Amino acid sequence: MKARTRTLGQFVTFAAIGLANTAVYYAVYAPLNRWIPYLAAHVIGWIVSIIGSFLLNSYITIRTRPTWRGFLRYPLSGIVNVVGSGILLYLAVSRLGMNKDIAALLAGVLITPASFLLARWAITSGVTAQPETEGPGAQGDPGVRESASRV
Repeated sequence: MKARTRTLGQFVTFAAIGLANTAVYYAVYAPLNRWIPYLAAHVIGWIVSIIGSFLLNSYITIRTRPTWRGFLRYPLSGIVNVVGSGILLYLAVSRLGMNKDIAALLAGVLITPASFLLARWAITSGVTAQPETEGPGAQGDPGVRESASRV
């Protein structure tokens, strides 16, 4: 039961960070879009938001120090999100006749758990579990585990 509660808490935090990173993306994209081509602005906005997402989810959601290995794997969760939500969007609109806007929101909600699981896997790859940092006898930085490998 404790593991389920922890996973649910991580999922909620992951979703909140995702919303914040959408705002970060747009805050980078919108001003750059006025000065450089929109696709270049999009790529820069995505890079900034994925770095922020990785760091926030590492430290806050998973409570571990980021590793290069995790950083290199982390964009897979974004790719799964884009491809998976695209497939769900297509099926909802073309096969079920749903409204495009509602279908896009639903597809995003439905794919988020898979994206979360993949992001959590990416972040924790190469991390060695440490003793709990809360409660009596806790050791180490509060809520942050050391990583086994930086690469």
